[in-house]
Amino acid sequence: MSKKNTNMQKVIKTLHKIAGKDKEEVAGVIIHLNTPGGTTGTSEEAAMMIEKVREKGIPVVASIADICCSGGYWIASACDYIFANRTSMTGSIGVIMQLPNINGLSEKLGVKQVTVKAGRMKDIGNPFRELTEEEREFLQEHAEETHEIFKEAVRKNRKEIPADVPEIFDGRPFSADFALQNHLIDEIGTFYDALDYLLSKAGVEEKDIKLQQNVEKKGILSKLFSMEVDNSLVNALADYLAGKSLSSR
Repeated sequence: MSKKNTNMQKVIKTLHKIAGKDKEEVAGVIIHLNTPGGTTGTSEEAAMMIEKVREKGIPVVASIADICCSGGYWIASACDYIFANRTSMTGSIGVIMQLPNINGLSEKLGVKQVTVKAGRMKDIGNPFRELTEEEREFLQEHAEETHEIFKEAVRKNRKEIPADVPEIFDGRPFSADFALQNHLIDEIGTFYDALDYLLSKAGVEEKDIKLQQNVEKKGILSKLFSMEVDNSLVNALADYLAGKSLSSR
């Protein structure tokens, strides 16, 4: 399991724990997102867990930092209310599948791959050969089917999104201003604006909470040479308002 998937599973596990609590135990949840996206399966799972939390009567607020696109927006759309920084980027409601092809390079290098398979399409996406037209059509159908599921989830969660703006669902990202005008988000504001909103909605005084930042520590080499973009649910998950404490991850 990759680090990205591990981070997302931690988020889902946290949401699952919160969904098992009573409204009296958890006043609300704030999720801070800063992600270009992620896999459709884990994004859908996280969104479903948010819905389970909301079913308990526990408010869930999303705060978008720099970017919250694709699977990240799927997750945000499942929340009760969405804040975004004015310079943030969001949306990108689409599905992409990119398969590397090194067939030409392998021929130049004299590298061959021998494939033994049972099942005609078992090695679909094999980088040592071109896709067949049948395989391309199959993958295209899968992408379009997943895109429809994504769009259906967003429409269900964000009922005020206009039906006469087709570019909303063509995969492009949007500025916060466009997102606000077209109801992809509810308000332009910072994480602390989102926090104030949640405290007001939950009926909790700011003086009654303690904000704890749980930041993953990295060594100096990791900081200098890391090339990984974190596709998981992000810089911060303010896990929950439990009693009189607010923690964030």
